[in-house]
Amino acid sequence: MGGPGRGVVEISSGPILPDRMEEIAARHGRRIFMSTAVALYNEQYPQRALGVFDACAAAQTRGNELYIQITCQPLSFDFTLASAYPFYSHPAFDPIKAYDREQLKAVFRDRSFRESFRTDLRNPKPGTVFQGNWERVIVAAPVMGKNAGLADRTIADIAREAGRDPLDVLLDLGLEEDLNTGLIGRFFNAVDDGVEPLVKHKAGVIALSDAGAHLVYLCDAGFGLYFLGHWVRERGAFDLPEGVRRLTSHQAGLYGIPDRGSIAVGACADLLLFDPATVGISAARRVNDLPGGGPRTIRDPVGVHGVFVNGVRVFDGRDYAKLDAGPGQVLDRFLPARSPQLGAAAK
Repeated sequence: MGGPGRGVVEISSGPILPDRMEEIAARHGRRIFMSTAVALYNEQYPQRALGVFDACAAAQTRGNELYIQITCQPLSFDFTLASAYPFYSHPAFDPIKAYDREQLKAVFRDRSFRESFRTDLRNPKPGTVFQGNWERVIVAAPVMGKNAGLADRTIADIAREAGRDPLDVLLDLGLEEDLNTGLIGRFFNAVDDGVEPLVKHKAGVIALSDAGAHLVYLCDAGFGLYFLGHWVRERGAFDLPEGVRRLTSHQAGLYGIPDRGSIAVGACADLLLFDPATVGISAARRVNDLPGGGPRTIRDPVGVHGVFVNGVRVFDGRDYAKLDAGPGQVLDRFLPARSPQLGAAAK
């Protein structure tokens, strides 16, 4: 978001860190939201993400509003062995990154390649995405019907059950399925004890996922239901009122969206009816409902009994309502960044 009168700026950044962002916030008098990979919990650098959040909080004390948009879920990397980019930082992959499918299949069958990759994993270079943690590599979308039972299981778990080496399990499965097996790597934000201080931090805003953008291999949407099920009910990191606030009025206030985020007379009746004892999201599953029968990955809501937009029920927990017109409205009016109403809503 941005533009005259809107009062906030959203920046997706790589190496850009809070000191530079604070300069921009101070110069323009705008609230800034950052999305940056260095603010994700990484076991190799366990204090780095928290340092970014603390720097944003320090900027706030100086009157420069800087926030981190954070995902409350493990960050997912979707890939197949035809393009195994999470492994590319290992030397064994250096000569084969540009290989076509048939060339890759020949390499993956080769025992010397497997031994070379295993050697890399015994001594991974600092900063590599994949550190040999096979419990973080998940079979999301097996291609062959006989492999359907492997869906949503980790390579480590499958290998333990079979009494085999995880690398051999992965490569043999990929070869059997013509390198088309859909895989998910969850390498960042995957340790709850490290992520909890971030999701609870005053500089954090729970507002980040892919919103279902990677339909072919995974669905990373549903972060709100995950937050309520995992962080509120299972972990107890928030009580229910605070958990709901962190998903509603907290964002509406900071983003300057009027008449939303709270239940009040005259406000837009955007409501979620859910059961706190069961709310969450299902495991990923595959459906073939895209144009031409194309596949996609979805996750179903759990413990949801109604979704209302402007007072109109659009979802009853199982089915979407068939309406002549959608009840939603385009958001085209925002509160200024430093209005008293906005500041109160964001507390």
